[in-house]
Amino acid sequence: MAYMKQGQWQESGDVSELQQVDIFNEFYSLEKGRFHLYVSYGCPFAHRALLAVSILGLEDFVSVSSVAPLKDINGWEFSEEYPDPLESRNFLSQVYNDAKKDYSGRVSVPVLWDKKLNTIVSNDSLEITLWLAKQAIANSKLDLIPPFESQQQESEIEEQCQWINSHINSLPFKAGFTNDQVEYTEAATAFFNNLAVLDEKLSQSKYFSGAAISISDLLILPTLVQLELVYATHFKLNAQPLSHFKYIYQYLMDLMSYKTIRSTFHIDFIKTTYFSGQPAINPSRIIPIGPSINWQSDVENNNV
Repeated sequence: MAYMKQGQWQESGDVSELQQVDIFNEFYSLEKGRFHLYVSYGCPFAHRALLAVSILGLEDFVSVSSVAPLKDINGWEFSEEYPDPLESRNFLSQVYNDAKKDYSGRVSVPVLWDKKLNTIVSNDSLEITLWLAKQAIANSKLDLIPPFESQQQESEIEEQCQWINSHINSLPFKAGFTNDQVEYTEAATAFFNNLAVLDEKLSQSKYFSGAAISISDLLILPTLVQLELVYATHFKLNAQPLSHFKYIYQYLMDLMSYKTIRSTFHIDFIKTTYFSGQPAINPSRIIPIGPSINWQSDVENNNV
C-alpha cells in the first residue's frame, strides 16, 4: 500500500512500519465558503460525508470535488475532468504536503480542507460526517443525530456506527482483497449473515434508528449501492442478490428516491474505480455493461 513518509511519496510498503502517523482532527466553526471536501465518488467511506453535505444543504459552507476515478503510481490524482478547484494540484498527496510538509501516513479520502487556515481539518470519514451532522446551520430540517437526552443515548449512536463500520462497510473489502479461500469464505459468510441481521432490524422500523433518516443510514447506504453495482461480481459477494433481503431492498429504494441522496451517486465513476482501477482483481480492466438496477427509475422525491 502506498503512503507518505516525512513528506515523501512511497509507492509501496506498509504504513504500520511508520514510527509516527500524523493525525488531522482539528474542527472549527462552520462558516460560509470556508471549507472544501475532497472525495472520490467511488469510495463508500468518503461518500458518507458527501451525503451529509447534500442532505443537510451545506453546499454554501462546504464545497465538494472528487479526485479522478483511477489512481496512478502517485496515488489519487486530479485530472482535466476532475481538477483540484483550489490550487490546481496534480495529486491528492500534494494536499497533504501543503497541510504538513513532513506528513507521514496514508493519503486517503475524504479530506476536509480549511480554506481560511490552509490546512487539513480531518481525513477521518466518520469524524467528518459526525461534525457535519451536528451543525446547527442547515437548510434541511432533518436531524441526523437526534438530541441526546442522556450520555447513554450518545454511546448507543457511537456503538451503532462502529457496528455498521465493522459488520457492513468493511467486510466486502476483506472478502474482495484476500487471496486466501478461507479468509474469503469467512468474510463473505459473515457479511451476508450481517445483512440478514440488518434486514430483520429494518422489518421493525423504516430506517436504521427509527422513523427518520439518521447518520447510521448515511453509513449503510453507500455499501448497499456498491454491493449491487460492483461487489457482487468484483468481490464475488454473490451468495444472495440484495433483492433477496426484502426490507433492505425497500429501504434502499426509499432512500434512493430522494434527489438529494440519489444525485450524489455517480454510477459510471464507481464502476470505473473498481473494475478498471483494480487490475489485481480484474486483470482485463473490462467494465461490465450491467447490472440493471431498480433504483435508477425516474421516480424521485425532491428533498429528504
